[in-house]
Amino acid sequence: MKIKNIILTAMLAGGLLSSCSDFDSINENPDLMETVNPGTMLDPVLYNMGIFNWKRYNSFTGEIMQFSSSSSSGGYSRYYVTESAGSGLWTTYYTWLSNIREMEKQAVAYNDPTYQAIALTLQSWVAQMLVDTFGDVPFSEACKAEEGITRPKFDNQVTVYETIISDLKRANTLYNDDASLTYNTSGELLYKSDVKKWHKFNNSLLLRVLLRANRVSELKEVLENVSLYPVFESNDDAALLAISGTFPQEGPVTRLQDFYIARNATEFFIDNLNRWSDPRVELFTTPNTDGEYVGIPSGYETAPEYPVSGLNVVLATPPMKLVLFPYSEVEFIRAEAAQRGIISASEAEEAYNRGVEAAITQWGLEVPAGYMDNTDVKYDGTLERIMLQKYYALFFCDQQQWFEYLRTGLPQIPRGDGVPAGNYMPQRLIYPLSVQRSNAENYKAAVSSMGGDDFDIKLFWQK
Repeated sequence: MKIKNIILTAMLAGGLLSSCSDFDSINENPDLMETVNPGTMLDPVLYNMGIFNWKRYNSFTGEIMQFSSSSSSGGYSRYYVTESAGSGLWTTYYTWLSNIREMEKQAVAYNDPTYQAIALTLQSWVAQMLVDTFGDVPFSEACKAEEGITRPKFDNQVTVYETIISDLKRANTLYNDDASLTYNTSGELLYKSDVKKWHKFNNSLLLRVLLRANRVSELKEVLENVSLYPVFESNDDAALLAISGTFPQEGPVTRLQDFYIARNATEFFIDNLNRWSDPRVELFTTPNTDGEYVGIPSGYETAPEYPVSGLNVVLATPPMKLVLFPYSEVEFIRAEAAQRGIISASEAEEAYNRGVEAAITQWGLEVPAGYMDNTDVKYDGTLERIMLQKYYALFFCDQQQWFEYLRTGLPQIPRGDGVPAGNYMPQRLIYPLSVQRSNAENYKAAVSSMGGDDFDIKLFWQK
């Protein structure tokens, strides 16, 4: 089977053909491989998903979660969200989900449990982002056009979560940390064929999913049995995809000036970093004309007359690391579980401290002396303190800041005086119009099940 055929299967299965005008632009394959074995799809999936998720944070999450604000009167920072906001995500994720499922099929055919495990990990990673964005989505029947299913049913969001959890637990049993990747002998992009780190990625993702679904007893089991469920232990384990910036690993932005023109960092984002004397402010943003770091008010009605900070182009300049899943998130999950009494409360502060430190050092920075003693940083026993630091830990990590805000209502995002009265933070995104047309019957069933196809429909895990 050719790579192009695999992608076509995904587009048919997700009802995507009508939403894609440029097939060749989607069918990018960094390794230029045409025949399929269990390792053929691995680097293309990692690269293309990593690039798309970086772009997704840059264009959507960073604005809606008040890292950046455009100089126009519209935009996501003022909650102007259109029906097409999720279309590109839907198309891209189902495209690469199909590749992942083909990887799993080939791994079964080649009797290779390691690639089966990796495929289950990646499938769960993509599925979690799909279901958390839309709610009910095609999953059990998705990517099965070759089996004659071109209009897949939408699975209930709870059922998708149960499948994700089951698949991650199954993958955990398939990983053999001493095994090697037979078909990526020169090393794949993420872990250079280190199976032990793939195993940790799988179980770290399991922690995220269990926390979001509030599966308390299972979360406790995983956190308290690290020998059975190994998870990230340092930034060396984190899923940070290094790209060179040269073909076939080109950066996410064609013209670097497009990253920072007519955009500024927000007051909310910068003020916290200034209060903490945090070195990330100098890496993530640029000083204003007075040499100071000053943000623009979120959702302002009238632009301030004082000079404000911009976005640092280094964030978009290769060589760079694309954040697929940071180690710091694991520590903040552990800290929250301890703060809530799911595991021993005595673990909360140390886990919080490790998370804060990892979120800084991940970017090649040093934690300043006395940083953790700052009264605005030091752990104070509250979920608010954990979630504010977790917000910064999830910087440029697809849509995870948004998801965590919808789960907890934290951190407290300011609402500017220029935000129209009828504009609010969306709870989910609307199904693409192409899907509404091409898979109408199943779409209508999903809408009936969820109680509508609106931005204010809450998903089962949301606050």
